Amino acid sequence: MSPSDESLFLHEHLIFHPRTGKLDFVFEGEAVLANFSASLIYTVAGERRQLAFTPGAFAYKVEPDGLEISQADEHVLLTCRVRLADQLEMWLEARNLGALPVQVERLNVLEMNAGAGGRLNLGAAPRRWSVYQNGWQSWSPAFARRLNGSIHTVPDSEQYARYHLPHGNPDAGGEISSEWFTVISARGGRRTRGAGALLLGFVTTADQLAEIRLRADAEAFHGLRVICHADGVPLEPGETLPSERLVIAAGREPLPLLERYAARLGELMDARQPAHIPTGWCTWYYFFGENTQQDVLDNLAELRRENLPLDYVLIDDGYQRAIGDWLTPHPERFSDMAGLARAVREGGRRAGIWLAPFGLDPESETFRAHPDWVVQDEEGQPVVGWQHFGRDIYALDLSRPEVLEWLASIFRTMREEWGFDLFKVDFLFAGCAPGRRHDPHLTRAQLLRRGLAAIRQAIGDDAFLLACGAPLGPCIGLADGMRVGPDVAANWHPFWLDLSMPAAENALRNSITRYFTHGRLWLNDPDCVLLRDRDDQSDLALGEIRTLASVVALLGGLTISSDNLPTLRKGRLKYLQQILPPTGLSAVPLDLFEHELPQCLALPVRRPWGEWLVVAVINWEDRIQTTEIDLQAMGLPAGSYHVFHYWPRRYLGISQGTLTMERHLPHETVVLLFKPVSDEPDILTTTFHVAQTLGEVAGVERTQEEDGRRRLTILLEKPGSQFGEVWFTFPPALKISAARVNGRKRQVTLDSVGVAHLGLTLNERARMDIEFEPIDPQGDDAQP
Repeated sequence: MSPSDESLFLHEHLIFHPRTGKLDFVFEGEAVLANFSASLIYTVAGERRQLAFTPGAFAYKVEPDGLEISQADEHVLLTCRVRLADQLEMWLEARNLGALPVQVERLNVLEMNAGAGGRLNLGAAPRRWSVYQNGWQSWSPAFARRLNGSIHTVPDSEQYARYHLPHGNPDAGGEISSEWFTVISARGGRRTRGAGALLLGFVTTADQLAEIRLRADAEAFHGLRVICHADGVPLEPGETLPSERLVIAAGREPLPLLERYAARLGELMDARQPAHIPTGWCTWYYFFGENTQQDVLDNLAELRRENLPLDYVLIDDGYQRAIGDWLTPHPERFSDMAGLARAVREGGRRAGIWLAPFGLDPESETFRAHPDWVVQDEEGQPVVGWQHFGRDIYALDLSRPEVLEWLASIFRTMREEWGFDLFKVDFLFAGCAPGRRHDPHLTRAQLLRRGLAAIRQAIGDDAFLLACGAPLGPCIGLADGMRVGPDVAANWHPFWLDLSMPAAENALRNSITRYFTHGRLWLNDPDCVLLRDRDDQSDLALGEIRTLASVVALLGGLTISSDNLPTLRKGRLKYLQQILPPTGLSAVPLDLFEHELPQCLALPVRRPWGEWLVVAVINWEDRIQTTEIDLQAMGLPAGSYHVFHYWPRRYLGISQGTLTMERHLPHETVVLLFKPVSDEPDILTTTFHVAQTLGEVAGVERTQEEDGRRRLTILLEKPGSQFGEVWFTFPPALKISAARVNGRKRQVTLDSVGVAHLGLTLNERARMDIEFEPIDPQGDDAQP
C-alpha cells in the first residue's frame, strides 16, 4: 500500500502512521511510545551506510495479525515485521539485494528521538523514573537505576570494559544501556489508569547480543534505541539476516512485567528446568586455588561426620596445571582427579569441577601446540580474554571446528572417565572477545552459544551445567544454573567503588534484582554462603553473615558452602543447616523500583494447611536505622497477624497495621513471619529453616472430638540432623493437655497467651501431636 495521511489503529496496542512510517505503542488508550521507527547500519565495499524508513520511499502491508513495513536501497531490503497478540512483538529482516556482500553492524529494531517527535509517556517526569539496567554477564551490575542520582559507576579501566562493556561505554554518550531487556517505571504510588511501567525485551537471544539504550535525564526524555548487534558479519547476495524478536508491553506495575517477560523468554528459548536444585561445598572461597587433594578429602569427611545434606563437592580453580591444560593436574597439589571423584562418590556425594573453557594460558601446553586457536587482533597478536591472578589469558577462537572438538573431548573425559556430574564453567564472556576469527560469519552470541552447545553435548543432559561470568542471553536453554551476581567475599563492601567487585553486598544486590530469572531461565546461583568467624579468614560481622544466609535461603536457588568445614564452629554450622534444603521458590523484592538497593523481600507461601508471608528487611546502611514495616505494603490483606522474629526466636505479638523495628543494625536483615490469627489450633512457624515451615513441614492435620478436645498433628521432614523449635498457636478457650514427639511425651514452653513452642532434634523426620482441651471456666486451668 502507498502511504496516506490517516493513522491506522491496527490493534489496541498499535497505531501506524502511513505518511511517516512511524508507530505508536498504546496502553489503555494512551500512547506510551510515540513515533518510533527502525533502521539498519551496514557496510558495503568499505562504505558505512544507514537504511531507514523515509516518507515516500517505504511500502507497507497490513495483515490479519500484524503489519509489515519495507524499504530498499540498491544493496539491502529492510523489512520490519510486527505481530499483534497479548504483547506486541516485532523484528527486522535485512536481505542482500546486490552482487556484493554487505557487513551488517546493527539492526536498530526500535528507535525514537525526542527532536523528531518521539515521546515516552509514563505519567510522570523522568526524575521519577527508575530504569532496570541489566548488566551483560553474571558479574555485571543489575539494578533499577534512578535518573536523579544513582549508585551507578563505571570504573575507567581496560579490565572493566573487557568484562562488562561489550558495546563500549554508554555513559560517554549520556546513555543508559541495559542488555537484552529493560523496564522503565515511574516511582511514587500505584496508578489507577494508564501505564506506570514499560517493558522492552528480546524474547530470542541466541544469535545477537542486544541492548536497550535510553537517553534521558531528570528533566527530559531525549531518545531510545533498541539494538541487535550483528558484529559486521557478512551477508552474502540473496541471504537474509533476521534480528532477535522484541516484545513491547506495559502495565501499572513493573514486577509482573519482568516475570511475564522472563517466562516468555524461557519458553521461546527452551530454558532447561532441572528437577533438583544443587547444594554443595566448594573449595574456592577459603583456599582460593591453594587447596590440595587432601583438603578436599578432609572436608568430605566433615560433611559425613556432621551429616550435612549437601549433594556436591565442587573442586574449583587450582587443580589444573594451567588454564587450558585441564586434564593435567597441578603437580604439587593434585595427583588423581578420577580417584578424587571416586572418593567423593564413595563418601555419598557427587563430584563437581570448575573450568574456564574459553581461554588459554600462554604457558599452557595447549597454547604452545596450537597458537592459532586463539582470537587475534588486527596485527595478528593474541587477544586477551581476561587476566587470571595477573596473567593474561588468551580468548579461544570458537569458530574453529577443531577447538570445539578439543573442548568436547575434555568434558567427555571428565564426565565419562573421571566421573564428574556438575560442571561450573567460568569466564564465558571470553568467548565473545572482539577480534579476528577463523570464520567471520558468526556473531559473538553465536560463538558463545556454539561453544556452550559443544560442552552440553559432551556432558549429556543428565549433568548439571553451571554458567558463571556468562553473557546471559545466549546461555538460555543450555545452562542449568546461572551465577547472577559478582563473586561473594568475606568482606561486606568492595575494596573500592565498583559494583562488580567481589563483595557480599554486590553479590546480594544482583541476586535480589535478578530474582525473576530463577525457575524461568535457569536456576539462580547467588554464589556461596560464607559463615566462618572473623578469626578464620573473614571480615564479616554476625549480622552480615545472617543477611547472607537469609537472602540465599529466601531466593530459593543453589545453596553452596565455601568455608573450611573442619575449622567451622558448631555455632556457625547451624546457619548452614537453617538454609537447607533450597525451597525452589524466590522471594520478591517489592521495592525493586523504589530503591536501587532493594530493602524488602517478600515470600508468600500457600499450603493446604494455611497461608503465611515471610518478609526479609535489609538495612544496607552503615548505621543503625529505625525500620517501619507496613503490612498492607507487603501485600497482606487487612486483618490481624501473628508476627514471629526469626533470628532472635521471638514472638512479637499480633499486628494489624505497621510494625516498627527500633534498632535495625547495619547490614542486618530482619526476617519476620506474618500468619493470620486463627480460631483453631495452628502451627505458627518452625526454626529449622529461614523460610520457616516451607523447608521441613510435610503436613499439618487438625482433628476435633465431640467433647471439644482437639489435636494438632505436625509432620516434619528434613535431611540431616538438626535441633530446632516448633511454634504453634491456639485460641483462648483451649489449653494444652499433652504433647508428644514420635509418641513420647514432651514438655511445652508457653510463650504468650495462646502461643507455645516445643524444641526437638529432627533426625530426617518426626511426628508431633499437640492435644488441647476446653478450659473449664470454673476450674484451675493453668497451662502445663
